[in-house]
Amino acid sequence: MSPTRTVLRTSAMSAVMLSVAAVVYGYIVASKGWRIDLAKPWMLLTLPAALAAFVAGWVVLGRRDAGPGASAPRLFVSRGSDLAKLPRGWKTRFAELPAALRVCALCLLGVAMTRPQRVDAPETLELSGIDIVLVMDMSGSMRAQDLTPTRLAAAKEVIDNFITRRRTDRIGFVVFGREAFPALAPTLDYQALRQTVASMEIGVLSEESHAGTAIGDGLGAALNYLRRSDARSKVVVLLTDGSNNSGHLDPDHAARFAESLRVKVYTVLVGQSDVAPITTGQDFFGRAVVQQARFPMDPALLQRIATTSGAQFFRASDKAALEQAFHTILDQLERSRIADAGVRHTELFAFIAAPALLLLALELLLSATLLRRFP
Repeated sequence: MSPTRTVLRTSAMSAVMLSVAAVVYGYIVASKGWRIDLAKPWMLLTLPAALAAFVAGWVVLGRRDAGPGASAPRLFVSRGSDLAKLPRGWKTRFAELPAALRVCALCLLGVAMTRPQRVDAPETLELSGIDIVLVMDMSGSMRAQDLTPTRLAAAKEVIDNFITRRRTDRIGFVVFGREAFPALAPTLDYQALRQTVASMEIGVLSEESHAGTAIGDGLGAALNYLRRSDARSKVVVLLTDGSNNSGHLDPDHAARFAESLRVKVYTVLVGQSDVAPITTGQDFFGRAVVQQARFPMDPALLQRIATTSGAQFFRASDKAALEQAFHTILDQLERSRIADAGVRHTELFAFIAAPALLLLALELLLSATLLRRFP
């Protein structure tokens, strides 16, 4: 067979094997969601140079051996035309397979030399550095029943679920009504935190807690916890159902203070509308008396607070929307966690070099046994 035809057959086999390898590697990377970087992408230039030298040497050696006085042993057949008519066996059809395996292995080694790396922050990596303060409205309007069973009960349940999903973050807790009360400084004692949240009921701050909503004071108390924090990320999650009508600190001033401290304030407005059902007492037969009451809301204020601090505002008209708001906050905290901690590079050299070495070993095995050339 002529050297040109041999090169073409080898190239075709190599192209098929490289295509299969590309599909397999591509599927693995896509299915696992890896992000791949090349530390030395310029090493890809060695591929065409190496393949060109390989093919050129093959052609030159083929022509040298075909010339008069070639030193390589040969089998001379008196009637070569009759030999060419004989049926070709599978060994003849795969005679170029060892060379194709070698070409494929060289290509994989060339890719491995670029030092492909997986860029990620694995879940097993313990990352700390996020301080969170939860700020919950405890004014009388939180007794409204447009969320099941009440706004306060739904908020406490969702906050408890939020706490159980954290692992290495310090979390503090602030409640407010007409006044703000720092309930618990940022801590890793999640059990104590959950018990504190569960114990909160309307009237626990003062008998007149329903008389006002001091959003600014609540945010200010949270920022007082965080202003000396050395954490990489500092976050406040403020949950309320009303407008600021009490307290000493203007919420917009508190938001600008949060911006100066690099604290992100996520705000969540709970409730369907300004008018909501609320239990006002019991009738003569001991049945609950439910009436419609008006509780002014100020979504524009909460939007400004979140925007000023670089966070996000959520409106939760039911418990599902409230849960979704906290899930979104969780997702953003995880992205912040990874960004603050930096990325980790995992070398994938062996992931590509090992199959290349296996192909070279297979090429040597086939060349020495089943596809050995005569003599």
